[in-house]
Amino acid sequence: MTVADEIIPIPIPTPFPVGDVNCYVLRTEGENILIDCGPDTLEAWQMMQQTLARHDLRVEDLDRVIVTHHHADHAGMAHRFSEKGIPVYGHARLRPYLEQDETFLNNGDVFLRRLATSFGVPSAIQEMLPSYQSALKWLGKGQLDFILKEGDAITPSGRYRVIELPGHASDQIGILSDDGILFAADHLLDRVEPNPLLEQPQPGDDVLVKRPVLAYLDSLEKLQGEQIRIAYTGHGDPIRDVAALVEERLMQRKARGDQLLKYFSEEHTLFELAQVTYGNRLKKSFPLVMSEMKARLDTLVARGAITVEKRSGILYYSKMEEV
Repeated sequence: MTVADEIIPIPIPTPFPVGDVNCYVLRTEGENILIDCGPDTLEAWQMMQQTLARHDLRVEDLDRVIVTHHHADHAGMAHRFSEKGIPVYGHARLRPYLEQDETFLNNGDVFLRRLATSFGVPSAIQEMLPSYQSALKWLGKGQLDFILKEGDAITPSGRYRVIELPGHASDQIGILSDDGILFAADHLLDRVEPNPLLEQPQPGDDVLVKRPVLAYLDSLEKLQGEQIRIAYTGHGDPIRDVAALVEERLMQRKARGDQLLKYFSEEHTLFELAQVTYGNRLKKSFPLVMSEMKARLDTLVARGAITVEKRSGILYYSKMEEV
């Protein structure tokens, strides 16, 4: 990082259990670039303006907003900046989450019901699941002005570039400098492992989108090929030993799969395994638990430790016989 560069952390309150989200202003080459923008709440908007003011900045002084992925705590207020004429940048897969057209929302409800059925979730519980639109409560309806992809420069000199890091979200991007500064968003967190979340499919999707944990593992291994000296994260403190944390996250994912194998006897649905593994905690964090269980099972299928068969719309998992 040159002397002219300045990174301003902007912690923004969220309505989620994770707590504050870290947004950042990157002041470089005469530009003010906001990376992520917080959930669409009045409290978040006021905090954004107050923190900018403490650094002698106004919203209008920002040159662009880069949204790292579509989750509400990172993308929720993007529309507020658009309304002030500040362009919003992000991955192409971010667009439907910002635009929120009726077809996308309706397809989301169908997707959630089909997903719950495939997991073996009883009909009575399915009836209590929230609508797709309710999951976007703090994600304001807006627009994506410019699409970012792997290798795109975000500064005039090209010192900062886009690195695609799908897994936690299929549209997850990071911003990496040529001297080892990474804005990692939720791909790397210092205290917890991000959950590879299941998403409504988009045209042309491949297996890495349908099995996000596999994309997440690939993205971790991708970082092993980069020289990173500090990672600024979406939640928690910056990470200074990135290589060690990446190795730890890879080992954690394998260990979680191994742990789940202990619960196998005959064949099981995902919901049955979730009940055994999480017990009463299943009710408290139902969507997150379902995504985490799918991640563990997908890693085991990829490793050849278990098999999966779909019958009448329901996935059944069986442990491979040991030779």
